[in-house]
Amino acid sequence: MKVSNNIYNHLSTELVPKKRNTIHKSSELKAVYSSMSKYNKNSPLYLVSLSDKKQEHIIDIKESAITLRDTTLSFSDPESSVYSQKQVHSDHPSVITGDFKRQPGPDLPGYLELTVDALATEQVNIGSYLSTDGETVPPGNYRFSLFTGDSQYRFNLAVSEGDTNYSIQNKFAESVNGRDMGVTATILTEGDSSALMLTSKETGLPESGEALRFRLSDANEDRSFVEAFGLNQVSVPPANAEFTVNGEAHASTSNHISINQTVELDFHSVSGEPVNISFVPDTGVLKDQLSGFVEAYNNLVTLAEHEGPATIGSRSLSSDISGILKGHREALSAAGIEVSDDGRLYTPESNGSVHVGELMELFEADSDFVSEISKATERLTLDPMAYINKLIVTYPNKEEKTSATYTQSMYSGMMFNNYA
Repeated sequence: MKVSNNIYNHLSTELVPKKRNTIHKSSELKAVYSSMSKYNKNSPLYLVSLSDKKQEHIIDIKESAITLRDTTLSFSDPESSVYSQKQVHSDHPSVITGDFKRQPGPDLPGYLELTVDALATEQVNIGSYLSTDGETVPPGNYRFSLFTGDSQYRFNLAVSEGDTNYSIQNKFAESVNGRDMGVTATILTEGDSSALMLTSKETGLPESGEALRFRLSDANEDRSFVEAFGLNQVSVPPANAEFTVNGEAHASTSNHISINQTVELDFHSVSGEPVNISFVPDTGVLKDQLSGFVEAYNNLVTLAEHEGPATIGSRSLSSDISGILKGHREALSAAGIEVSDDGRLYTPESNGSVHVGELMELFEADSDFVSEISKATERLTLDPMAYINKLIVTYPNKEEKTSATYTQSMYSGMMFNNYA
């Protein structure tokens, strides 16, 4: 048992076991035990020279094989989180984009068909264009009010001697923008003229049923400021968004809507044709998982490049893993995975999309590709010692009914912690 003690010590001091979330059923553990028992009935006793480098090589083979197996299983299960994490896809993103307010449940429809007939608009008042250096109103105090729904905001604007139309417009804009009234004021200039523009912060018609979101009124009958600067001239009246969802007409005060408190959509323009909103697997999650699959396979290719010349009784890692890809290159390419000249997998950077349908077909549980991976990873995880050179000491006595189930584990140290 000196060999196994050496490996145990190496693992405990040099290697931090990976934390896995895999939970095995008792039936699965029994199957592993049975496979090991059956395998070791015909397994010779070896003499192995285990250097630190060789031990790391063995462990890396098993780790990469486990990762390759786990990522494959995640793709082959249609109920996996790889596919259950959804994102909103619009076939006309210039018209409608969307996102999830929260991850949807199983009652999410397959798709939505929308048309945007009108966008929700703010109320915009553009005052009269007046000479920038002119003096339209005489000096004095001007009192007026701005009404928004049920609220009234009173103003007292002092006009001094020498104030021009532009300086008065600036005073007015600062007074309005300094108070949170749901209205913003800006100054428009055109040549030597300028005008005040008032815009409501909210879109759509008021809930009160009024036609406008705001209006202004002078408080001084003898001094008309609002009329002099044309502040009640409505250039764009507020309007609701008008749209249909699966043929049913709707209206909204905003261009941002929520459907069943789950899907949030933003309208950007009027649609000339119906827009299809579908709910597809989150490509970010798929890309991350796909990268894990590619990395695990490529790690095995790298490990195969460092194996020495094979001897009698040892398997070729390079031959075993390359056999996985035979006959599947076209299917891999259709799913967005290419095979390089050195036998490694890669996903082209120019390929920004994930071919979900082809990916699911490639990784179907009963597909030949998944079967090849299953066979290869089972060999690699069951006996990674098969891929290093070793000296056969004695052959097993096949007449004996009992067998040392964990013979290979004694060599490879795979019974340490969670590597079984």
